[in-house]
Amino acid sequence: MKIMISNDGPHAHYYIRLGWAKVFQAIGHDVTIWDINTKSAYDAFDEFEPDLFMGQTYNLNRSLFNCIKERPELKVVMRASDWGDMQKDIDKEKYPILTASKEESVWVERLKREVNKPDFVHNHYHDNWMKVTHNRWDVIGVKVVSLMHGADVFDYAGAGEVDILKSDVTFIGGYWPYKAQTLDKYLIRLCHPVGKFNIKIFGGSDWPVVQYAGRISNENVKHAFRSATICPNVSEPHSQDFGYDIIERPFKVPMSGGFCISDYVESMANDVFTNDEIIFAKTPEEFEQLIEYYVNNPEETLPYVEKGYTCILDNDTYFHRVSTIFKELDMPKEAEKCLLALKSMVQQ
Repeated sequence: MKIMISNDGPHAHYYIRLGWAKVFQAIGHDVTIWDINTKSAYDAFDEFEPDLFMGQTYNLNRSLFNCIKERPELKVVMRASDWGDMQKDIDKEKYPILTASKEESVWVERLKREVNKPDFVHNHYHDNWMKVTHNRWDVIGVKVVSLMHGADVFDYAGAGEVDILKSDVTFIGGYWPYKAQTLDKYLIRLCHPVGKFNIKIFGGSDWPVVQYAGRISNENVKHAFRSATICPNVSEPHSQDFGYDIIERPFKVPMSGGFCISDYVESMANDVFTNDEIIFAKTPEEFEQLIEYYVNNPEETLPYVEKGYTCILDNDTYFHRVSTIFKELDMPKEAEKCLLALKSMVQQ
């Protein structure tokens, strides 16, 4: 099977799409990632001729519409912007959440009406929340599926402790104005006074603290997580305030054998990590108290590490997500192949 995944920039979703691609390849499919900013839809489709196209509703335009319409046997899956009853309660200026535009919904409705595509749309929220964040897609006849983030087993399994990466606290991620609203409250506070904790911060953007150590190579990320006593997770403001957007870090850290303390996000605590795999703090003060406690009592982190690793391996890798894609496309043999490949990989 030939699978084409469209990508629209060097952001977090690129690595998630790359995680899917690795799984597709691992079970024998031919995969390409199409950069929509450097090649036209017509050229991309004519050169590769995919059997399955994975794109985004917000990137659907006339040329992509025509490419899909010209291929009636093509299976189509698209990540969809938020479009549900919950939007009426959200201040769009305060929370820059991606929501469906009128043009976007019109293009998708036309695609569904004329060629019965996409087969389904998805987003990374838990299914319990998709009923209020994406229910309006149902109105135009489009099936909505939960496809949460997960852990890339290829990148995060098999981590080891590395002396130079050892720390009390390690955080890997970017710093920008919107995210800074929560990072300043939860993480930056730990950096003062300097020396209270041994903190290492890595990422592709500058941080306003001396603990920022620059970029880290992708192959060392898992070792950094494994070598730290604590790997904190801090979410964006809307995740904390509305409770439904779970980022990728809480899946990556446990897969690496790291111990995670996270800010409180309702869906993360009540839908995903419900068996003490991760410790949650509802306030910055509680967050700092927990950090201090486990830095001084590192042996008490081990039960959480073990439960976290098992939870991810059993439920939340990109093998599981690709298996869901195949199930929703009514391809049960391919869905099962994903889980068998994961089992085989772990046993090696």
